[in-house]
Amino acid sequence: MKRLYHMIALLSLINLFAIGGLMGFLFATGKLDAERVDQMAMVLRGEFPTTQSPATQPVESESPPQRSREEIVRIQAQKEYYALIAGRHERELADRGSLNQSIQLDVTRKLEQIETKQKEFREERKKVREETQQDGFQHALEIYSSMDSKLAKNILREKKDPDVVRLLMAMDENRRKKIVNTCKADDDRLWIGRILNQIQQLNGESANGVDGPIAASR
Repeated sequence: MKRLYHMIALLSLINLFAIGGLMGFLFATGKLDAERVDQMAMVLRGEFPTTQSPATQPVESESPPQRSREEIVRIQAQKEYYALIAGRHERELADRGSLNQSIQLDVTRKLEQIETKQKEFREERKKVREETQQDGFQHALEIYSSMDSKLAKNILREKKDPDVVRLLMAMDENRRKKIVNTCKADDDRLWIGRILNQIQQLNGESANGVDGPIAASR
């Protein structure tokens, strides 16, 4: 039994030296390096190196396909067509802008003409109204100047102060004095005093020769 043990030990040493010599030979010839030793150790441990999957391998960039002459011609034709459409669209916009501007100018000119005609109409109507009022005023002035002074005073008291002031200012001084002198009652004197004060404010002149109503107005 002891002899068998020695024989096994001897064979083990022989194998060890043989493997060591083989390893030295492989290292010396460059057929074995540290990387391969690591790989052999991984195999002995049951660890097998995994090969890199195609998905993780670098993908070689493919060069873009070269365009054919027909495709280049087609693309150029499309560009020219789109440029033509764009130019036509710009011309249409420019034409519409010119048309809108022309219409706006025409409308403005017509509005100005209408405004001018309306202004002329207003001025003409004002002129006619003034002439009519003037004619009516002259007619009323003649009537008040020719009627009885007391009657004229009673009618004038029913009118507005501005109308009375205008009529009395346009009357002959003697005729006005006669109408003023008919104001004997207190309310008549107050009324004529107010009218005469307004006349004085308008022409800045005193009513010379007027009796009592001036004192009442003061």
